[in-house]
Amino acid sequence: MPLHPWLRSFIPAALGLLLAPHTLAGKPEFATLDMARAFQSYHLTIVARAKVQEARKTLQQDPRSETIKLLDVELRDLKTQVQNRSFTEEQRREYYRRYVTKNHERTSLRREHEQYLEEQRILINRDMVRTTRELLGDVRAIVQKIAEEEGFDHVFEVSGETSSQLSTLIYIRNATDLTDRVIEELNKDQPKEKVATNSGG
Repeated sequence: MPLHPWLRSFIPAALGLLLAPHTLAGKPEFATLDMARAFQSYHLTIVARAKVQEARKTLQQDPRSETIKLLDVELRDLKTQVQNRSFTEEQRREYYRRYVTKNHERTSLRREHEQYLEEQRILINRDMVRTTRELLGDVRAIVQKIAEEEGFDHVFEVSGETSSQLSTLIYIRNATDLTDRVIEELNKDQPKEKVATNSGG
């Protein structure tokens, strides 16, 4: 799954603590981490992504959208009646008056609807950014914990790409990939899915 641009912008900030604050005496120990895969495999990330998708889906179900569609249909009908020469001039003026009123109603409702959608999108994106920072902080803390426990001096992030679509880390000798272990640690407290049971006798 491609890395979202908004996530890519956070990864460099998350790398600061992926470097151990000190180097042990002797030969340094190196490890690597695919931050994007660790982040996207985190069960809380999956939950957060589902909430964002649900929130965006709910926005599309705003009742004003259907009302606007109905007004569009009514306006087309009124326009046809205004142009219909089989009606009297007085009838056509009445249809035109109704058309102007409905058109104003539609314009106001559409403006209100678009403003509401924009405000809600801003709130969703703001919450997504905040949650992303928190979840990346969780990943970062786990990486530092494993690195300190197992004696790694440096942990290099390998999911970032250069303009040529290559990893920013081209080569490192004898490095241990911590990604799977970090994912396991992140998900060790993941709630078990509830299994439906029948209580029949």
